[in-house]
This record gives sequence, C-alpha cells and structure tokens, in this order.
Amino acid sequence: MKKIFAILLLAPAVLKAQTDNFTLRGKVSASAAAYKKAYFSYSDGTSKSWITDSVVMKDGAFAFSGTIKDTDLHQATLSYGNSISKRVYNDDLQLFIGKGDLLTVDGITNLKNAKMKGSPQAVLFQSASNKLFSTKKFDEMFAVCKNVIQQYPDSKMSFAVLNLRFNVQNDLSQTYPGEIPQIRELYQMLSPRIRATKEGEEYGAHLERLAHLMIGGTLQDFSAKTVEGKIVKLTDLRGKYVLVDFWASWCIPCRAEFPYLKKAYSRFKSKNFEILGYSIDDDKSLWISALENDDVPWMNVSNLKGYQDPTAVQYAIKAVPSNFLIGPDGKVIAVNLRGELVESKLEQLIK
Repeated sequence: MKKIFAILLLAPAVLKAQTDNFTLRGKVSASAAAYKKAYFSYSDGTSKSWITDSVVMKDGAFAFSGTIKDTDLHQATLSYGNSISKRVYNDDLQLFIGKGDLLTVDGITNLKNAKMKGSPQAVLFQSASNKLFSTKKFDEMFAVCKNVIQQYPDSKMSFAVLNLRFNVQNDLSQTYPGEIPQIRELYQMLSPRIRATKEGEEYGAHLERLAHLMIGGTLQDFSAKTVEGKIVKLTDLRGKYVLVDFWASWCIPCRAEFPYLKKAYSRFKSKNFEILGYSIDDDKSLWISALENDDVPWMNVSNLKGYQDPTAVQYAIKAVPSNFLIGPDGKVIAVNLRGELVESKLEQLIK
C-alpha cells in the first residue's frame, strides 16, 4: 500500500515532466535523403541561446525530443546536412514548438513544401507562411496576418507571421508606402505582452517613425551641415514647399535625377519652393566633387555618416534615391517622386 501511495504522489510530477517534453519527427524530401544528419535548433524558453540537437537520419527519417520550460510557443529551425557547419540552410524549415507538442514533418524543402501535423499553432504558422509567400497582393497578406493574430494575439507565433512579409528590416516605407496604417493596425492587435517584448517595442517604434514619413505625416526635424560647415535645420525652411532629397555621390540613379530636379527648381524656386539635398556620403571630397561636377544649385547638407547617419535611420533610408515633398506646414504631400513627376506635382500645388 505504501508503494502505491508513493507512486500516486509521484504521478503529477511524472505527468508534468512528460507534458513538458516535445517530440518532432518526420522525413526529409527525397533530394535531401542523401545527407547524413538532421539538425534542430530551438529555444527552451529560458536559455539565453538556442539549443541545437542533431540525429543521424535513416533513409531520410529523423526524430527529436526536448523540453520546453515555459508556456510560450518558441521559434525553431529544422535543417539537414553532413555537418553542423555545412547545413543546407536554403532548404531549412522555420517552425514553432511548445511543451507537450507532437509534430510530424514530411519533406523539408523550405516553408512552402513541408507538410506538418500536430500543434494547431505550429500548423497554422506553416499554412499562413505558405499563403503569405504565394501572393504579392497586400490585401491578401493583410487578411492572412489578421486571421492568425485574431486567433492567437498573445503568441510569439503571431508576431512571427506579421514579420514574415512586414518585417521592419525591410523597407516598408518604400514597399508599402500607403499601407503603414494597416500594418500598425495588425501590430496593435497583438497582446500588450507581445508588444512589450524587446522585438515588439522595436517594431512599434519603427512603425511610429514611419508614420511621420507617410503622406499626411509631419516630417521630424533634423540638422546637418552644408559643405561650408553651416548647420541647417529642416524647420528653417518651414513655410515653403520643400523636396527633401536623400542621395549619394556613388548613386548613379540619384544623379540621373538631377536634370529633372534642376528643371523643377529653376521653374519654382521663386515661387516658395526649395530643394534640400541630403547626402549619405561618408567621404566629404566625393560629396563635394559630385556637387561641383553636376553643378547642383540647391542647398545640400550631410553629416558624412553614410547609412548610419541618425537622420537616415530616423527617416528609414535603406536605399537612395529617396525623397519627400512637404508643404509649408511640414506635412508630407508626396513620397519618392521620380523624373518629371516632381515638376508635375508642383504644377498642381503652386499656381
């Protein structure tokens, strides 16, 4: 009787240990079966770095087990190869796993082709990933993300789905210049806990910066030096129509825009219009040489810090040329006008 009682006392602990464990098993695609090992990297919820496990595959089949130490769902990567330093990364599979999960994967050949069964969230991540990468239409991508976040607003998986196509490391201001408010809507649907993570706060802060750069937003002030060393602020030009033009001496497309800008500048400079060139060069001599060779007549400034320039970061400048046309009140009227569009836009605004 004592032994039975002791076993009963141990049963909850044994059950907890079992439910903390996850199992992942499956088989790689036929083209990958010639490789020796499968590799699984994951976060257990408490470790500062990911855990990486490996198993020898038999006819392409593999199985992993491990322990998740919290109640979150965590990102993981499944890959294969002949050594840990020579894994086939371009065919790896991104997935999510939590304590107690039993997942099966058939055919690792990237997100689009692997077939997954098991945890509802893990399967949903896979399904959402496939849909997101099978379309370029914003409305369809928005619907996929919204569906996932509505079901699991307090999941890291949902935040990962949002990042698949609307990652802040990408140039959202150029790729989706008119859709930032909708992307912000998706972000706000995430739970306060997810938004309060380091990654969540960084994402939110970036969206706030982008909100100032969209049509109707107010460009934040900045200061930079002219070639002569004079400090110029954007607000010094308040009351005028201003084209803020980010460029660089080494950027051929940037300098190809100068003839069009010269034509617009010549026509409207006496009608309350100004161009403020902002070079992201880091070499003053190259900057000056480009201005002289191209005979640039409008005001130019730079902090000579390249893409690391605080203003370039603040304005989410990841590629040049980039420009913003603002009104006398400092609000953005148009973004990234090219060629004759600058002049035609000014024709509409300045009578």
